[in-house]
Amino acid sequence: IARRFDLGYDELIRANPGIDPWLPGEGTRIILPTQWVLPDGPREGLVVNVAAMRLFYFPKPKKKGDPRVVITHPIGVGKVGWATPIGSTTVVSKRKNPMWTPPDSVRKEHAKKGDPLPARVPAGPDNPLGAYAMNLGWPSYLIHGTNKPYSIGLRATNGCIRLYPEDVEKLYRAVPVKASVYVVNQPYLVGRAG
Repeated sequence: IARRFDLGYDELIRANPGIDPWLPGEGTRIILPTQWVLPDGPREGLVVNVAAMRLFYFPKPKKKGDPRVVITHPIGVGKVGWATPIGSTTVVSKRKNPMWTPPDSVRKEHAKKGDPLPARVPAGPDNPLGAYAMNLGWPSYLIHGTNKPYSIGLRATNGCIRLYPEDVEKLYRAVPVKASVYVVNQPYLVGRAG
């Protein structure tokens, strides 16, 4: 349900307390939270609110006078101890079918758990980056897809920003290299409609 409506796990859980998130039961009414308060930040490029686990893309209007648009997608962010950085950066490069070179810190963590990682993971179904990755100005941090879509809406990454495969593909095609990326942690937002 979350993926069909481009929502994250956390959003559905918060909107539907008391309902089993994996087996809600046939005929159970589900609230779909499909309105968001924009985070306080610039209205250009990519704006990520770690607390809301959502990414907002503000593309430049094609021509002067065109209405401004915002595109939003749910994300997975850094787990406890592996926080997603807060601040400003840019998209420095983009890679289709990326190879993943896990940092030493990630390889050590996996080895401690008895799950050793290879030095390089080639493109394909076992690659946690999915089919598209955008490198950020922060070394080792990416905006990328995933081979585990159920992790969207969870604190499940090593600090990267993770999207559903279909969402990252759209962003990959739309977001240019050098686009600004502004990451905030704003858990409390207030908005007014109209």
